[in-house]
Amino acid sequence: MHRANRQSGFTAVELLITLFVAAAFLIASYQLFNLVIKDGGATRAESRAANVAYDYLRQYGASSTTIPCTASTPLNNAPISIDGLTSATISVAVTCLPDAINSLSKVEATINYNNPVQTVKYALFVSSSGASTGSSGVTDGLVAWWKLNGNANNSVGIPNGVITNANSTTNQAGQADMAYSFNGSNSRVNAASTFGLGSTNVSISLWINNPTANNSGAFIKIGDLVSGYAIGMGVSTNFDNGNGTGPYLIMLYENVRWVATTKTVGTGWHHIVMVIDSAGIPTAYIDGSSSGPQAGTGPIAPAGSTTSIGASTGTTARFFNGSIDDVRIYNRALSTADITSLYSAGAQ
Repeated sequence: MHRANRQSGFTAVELLITLFVAAAFLIASYQLFNLVIKDGGATRAESRAANVAYDYLRQYGASSTTIPCTASTPLNNAPISIDGLTSATISVAVTCLPDAINSLSKVEATINYNNPVQTVKYALFVSSSGASTGSSGVTDGLVAWWKLNGNANNSVGIPNGVITNANSTTNQAGQADMAYSFNGSNSRVNAASTFGLGSTNVSISLWINNPTANNSGAFIKIGDLVSGYAIGMGVSTNFDNGNGTGPYLIMLYENVRWVATTKTVGTGWHHIVMVIDSAGIPTAYIDGSSSGPQAGTGPIAPAGSTTSIGASTGTTARFFNGSIDDVRIYNRALSTADITSLYSAGAQ
């Protein structure tokens, strides 16, 4: 009886399979290597462009301190040389903030490079002293801060808000899930009123997006008109200050009476602030511009247990149709510089 001995080594089929697997592995490794190199190169290119953009911001920011602000375009797609980049150009634009805030200039640097074209863009705000601003560092006296960035959490402690029929939406800068939209009929964000606010030294700051020229509703109400008194802000076409039908920015800071300011609220995003000073006199601001002190019967400290964003429920329901972002409550009167800083930084 003869036993067949299997010869050692690969058969032709096994050899082909081995070679195929090895080739596939080499191809995959090469593609991964190219991807890493490509991504790393793109990151380095963006970093180089960003460094040059910052240099131009510092250069033109230091010279953009003229009062009042003068808009200009000192550079428009000017060719520049950046190591490792091709077809690089730089644009620098100086723009002025609206509503008579002439103590600040916005300086923006844009660099385009390579083919296909890649772009980096950076900006800063420059005051008359040449000091740049780019963040909302106004936090002294904050007792509540609902950023409304995908949730209604209070960023300085409690209470967190409870969202009812309000939907996450884009913010002032077009970023998704960074603000909330309200439907004007039953949507709101409610939180407990545990701030201990008095009748003086109070500020409210928020951003709103007004979608229509004919709109009414409350942006915020602190306190409960049913069980006590409240303060707040909103917009209404029911008030006429001799300048048409509005819509006017309105404030709630007395008993149960809403008071119209002389400021109308246009469509689009706006920064809204209400300041009650040490004498109990309120002043409203739209995009950093003051409506002047508002005469009235005198403020009463808010009472009750509820703060509402996007609504004012009670004897008369006032629901806002639009978007709201970056809601802040302070236990102090914000200065004009504070308000300018918040406005120039944009919604957070």
